[in-house]
Amino acid sequence: MDSFVKMVNRISRLSALYREKEFKKLGLGEMHHAYILSVCAEPGISQEELACRIFINKSNVARQLAQLEQKGFIIRQSDQKDARRLRIFPTDKSLALETEIRSILANWNQTLLAEIPAEQQEAVLSGLQTIMEKAETEMCGGK
Repeated sequence: MDSFVKMVNRISRLSALYREKEFKKLGLGEMHHAYILSVCAEPGISQEELACRIFINKSNVARQLAQLEQKGFIIRQSDQKDARRLRIFPTDKSLALETEIRSILANWNQTLLAEIPAEQQEAVLSGLQTIMEKAETEMCGGK
């Protein structure tokens, strides 16, 4: 049997391919959903806070936000108290796609879990939650 990490990495790569295909239809890149969902959930989040929330380095966040801004999905504004800090806000375009993005992600989750009996799905997800939290604690101090 393959190692746990190898299987998780393969699932992650296949999930990225799925997101790339599905989100392309919406004019988004495969990881743009993480930005849009975070900004819709917390309008005015700073670039730094967003980077911590989605575990992406600040320079990549800045580049991806520039693309999303150019495509009209977000607006970046200087913080009123600190002009060096940028706050991110969703546009109507992002807000209109939020439900569709969530649906695409939910469909993929359902597809992946379809072969696991319903009574076992909660245990699988609970175990993965525990493993994810352990990884976050090890790498981020639990942030």
